[in-house]
Amino acid sequence: MGVSLAGAPLEAISHSSIDFTVDLCWRMNEPGNLFFSPLSIQVILALVYFGAKGDTAKELERGLHLPSDKQLTDNGINALMHRLNESQNVLLDIANKIYLRTGSEVKKEFRQTADRFLAGVQQLNFAESEQSTKTINDWIESKTHGKIKDMIMKGTLDASTLMVLVNAIYFKDEWLKVFYEEETKPTPFHLPSGATEDIDMMYVEDRLLYADVTELNSQALMLPYKDWRLNMMILLPKEMNGLQDLERNIDKFDPLHILKGMTKSKVFVYLPRFKMEYSKSLKDTLITLGMESMFNPAKANFSGAVDGDYVVSQVLHKAFIEVNDRGTEAAAATVLIAPGSSAPQLPPPTPVTFKADHPFMFFIVDDITRTILFAGRLVKPSV
Repeated sequence: MGVSLAGAPLEAISHSSIDFTVDLCWRMNEPGNLFFSPLSIQVILALVYFGAKGDTAKELERGLHLPSDKQLTDNGINALMHRLNESQNVLLDIANKIYLRTGSEVKKEFRQTADRFLAGVQQLNFAESEQSTKTINDWIESKTHGKIKDMIMKGTLDASTLMVLVNAIYFKDEWLKVFYEEETKPTPFHLPSGATEDIDMMYVEDRLLYADVTELNSQALMLPYKDWRLNMMILLPKEMNGLQDLERNIDKFDPLHILKGMTKSKVFVYLPRFKMEYSKSLKDTLITLGMESMFNPAKANFSGAVDGDYVVSQVLHKAFIEVNDRGTEAAAATVLIAPGSSAPQLPPPTPVTFKADHPFMFFIVDDITRTILFAGRLVKPSV
């Protein structure tokens, strides 16, 4: 995250992305593993924001932490999408799509915004529920390289559906320094219940960016991927059962601030191999974040997008991640359905041990745009 940003729009979106990520981490507080793409969710809702008017627009602006200047948001997300899609040495695919009921027309300004969000528009006859569901699911599966399947369940779409907005994101890269495969061995992992479970624990030692984050009572480590622009930031509570306290104080989480306090240190890293798939309807979460009127037929106002009244019925999110000795593969998709109604390089004197043998939080961050692509919590490596 040491590269300067090209102008205020991208910087504004970067800050809103971090704030929105913290909000989601705070609200998505059910027990167990958690993995989602705040970027995927924010981008598709930001596109909806540009079709909203009145209180619906104000709620989305506040809930997504967007700048009050709409042009700044438009320019920022346009720059973000282009920057992320420029990735040369990493497999990072981001795509947006609007599926519109046959016979409806997107307003010109909204279509221009969709173009700037790199979002294609395709008309579908939602009355043909099975075929339209297959069309959208096939597109999501293709964009996430087969990792996100059957996103929309049978019977979700029908003749009353006006619009479906989809964002899909896929990431795959190797670690800059791969873990020593021969060193991976069964190691006890401490579960929240107090029990332990033997899991495959990977090991590597390297000079890495590291910080002791006293305000979160945690260790922070940056594990770079091969192309350097993407990193996994891991927040490991110092206490075996410290995840709850960490999440309670997540509003103090600022990756840019943590990065400034990091130094290059020799670190002995122990990290579990893990794989998880996570899916969630975000409607209740978004309502608790103040984005209520877009779901309410009496209040929703999307007159900037299409003619006629409509509300959002649900926002669906599904994500997948696999972390192993060589690297990380991750994918996520967000579907919104609307029915027609740089750091100093001073090493510390002694090496650091970073042993992730108990629950922790992790984030995949982009150095160029300073955005969080994925966020997660590992409570139980094998599920």
